[in-house]
Amino acid sequence: MELILLQDVEKVGRKGEVIRVRDGFGRNFLLPQNLALVATKENRRFVDDLKARAAKRAAQEKAEAETLAKKIQGVKITLERAAGEQDKLFGSVTAEDIREALAEKKHAFDKKQIHLKEPIRHLGTFSVTLELYPQVKAAVSVEVVAKS
Repeated sequence: MELILLQDVEKVGRKGEVIRVRDGFGRNFLLPQNLALVATKENRRFVDDLKARAAKRAAQEKAEAETLAKKIQGVKITLERAAGEQDKLFGSVTAEDIREALAEKKHAFDKKQIHLKEPIRHLGTFSVTLELYPQVKAAVSVEVVAKS
């Protein structure tokens, strides 16, 4: 039986692929769970149309992310933190702290988009990478100063 997968199915295939499976597996599992469609000409055209729409939407999202990356590239954030001897912070600066500082400057991001190799534990200036979209990244400068 030939089917077109509507979702990723582990050890079977990925969304949009045309696969050959045993009749019982297709009839009793994939079709009732709405994981697949029978591979007819109409269904193939339907899936091709879905793929074209998804590709167009992905290209638009990537273009928007690239525009945002150019806009945010080089933004400088200053955070005040209590520090002790040898410029060591009491605590650390995390991705959530950076997200909140960016939100104050009217740039909304999810903290999962902010990539720190490790939390910032010293005073100084650090470069932080924001992943706006797969393969679209921007760098933001974070300056940590002692609270006076």
